[in-house]
Amino acid sequence: MTTTLQSFHAPASIRRRKAPRTHLKQILRPVEADLADVRRRLLACLQSPVARKAAYLVAAGGKHLRPALVLLAGRSGRYDQRRDALITLAVSTELIHTATLVHDDIIDRAALRRRQPTFHQRFGTERAVLMGDYLYSVAFSLLAGLEEPAVVQVMAEACQRLSLGEFLEVDSRFDVGLTARRYLEIIQHKTASLMAACCQLGAVVAGAPPETVARLREFGLQFGMAFQIMDDCLDLIGEEQVVGKTLRSDLDKGSLSLPVIYLAAAMSKRERETLFAPLCNRTPDPAFLARIAKEARRSGAIARALRTAQEFLQQAMATVAVHDGVALADTYQQLARYALARVQ
Repeated sequence: MTTTLQSFHAPASIRRRKAPRTHLKQILRPVEADLADVRRRLLACLQSPVARKAAYLVAAGGKHLRPALVLLAGRSGRYDQRRDALITLAVSTELIHTATLVHDDIIDRAALRRRQPTFHQRFGTERAVLMGDYLYSVAFSLLAGLEEPAVVQVMAEACQRLSLGEFLEVDSRFDVGLTARRYLEIIQHKTASLMAACCQLGAVVAGAPPETVARLREFGLQFGMAFQIMDDCLDLIGEEQVVGKTLRSDLDKGSLSLPVIYLAAAMSKRERETLFAPLCNRTPDPAFLARIAKEARRSGAIARALRTAQEFLQQAMATVAVHDGVALADTYQQLARYALARVQ
């Protein structure tokens, strides 16, 4: 039986909503107990005097989506036998993700993360850089302890791609001619690669068959692409107190997201030069950011970006539509619905 997302329709106009129709916690109920263990282990990893400063970021919550992807993928293998290793892997992925957030917030000069002051706001840039490095090292120490060379290799490659994506994004700043193809390359590296690795390694550690490992990795890759596009849409049309982090910080630093790229591409050269003059002059201000958000919504650029995200979600679901070897297929479908509902 094939599961599709035909019931998903990107709306002609995007309305703000305070929360998705289905909460992520409900969707992740099959792994809820083990996610609680992941959170406990995370805090236990942050008990040294140095790392304790980062504990508030973990305690503040967050979606813990990447650890959940590890645990869900593990259900397609010998989950009960490999539970402890899967939790260790899940902890390491959240440490890596937290490290990237600490570093990203420095680059973006963001003030909020998970409704809390960002690490560099609270403790300074120097400590934030060092904390991100420290979290990476703790994560890879945990991975090395699993005694599965493939795990360290795959995660190291994912981190390399993640860093490459960040470099490409920085190099593309203030480029109003940035293409959608280049943008998709960037987010495949900086976001989708880690989600793909989470799904792949959860299945590997649980001893799932190779074809199931490949299928779940592909789900993570396509889901990660969609998730980042929708996150970028939310960055334009969301409400800071609801989203819980600083919004429009990417555009403020000259980074163009897919809806902004679509907006610019649909304009004449003269219209583009007029609207994007502050960006081209590297002097974006709050009024400019508000105008871009308004125009992206009015012109249909955000709706178009959401349709692109929907296409990636359809590809993700196609990889788990055939249930052979993939456990909890319905949960993956709900994850896709949750991702889209965040910006509807």
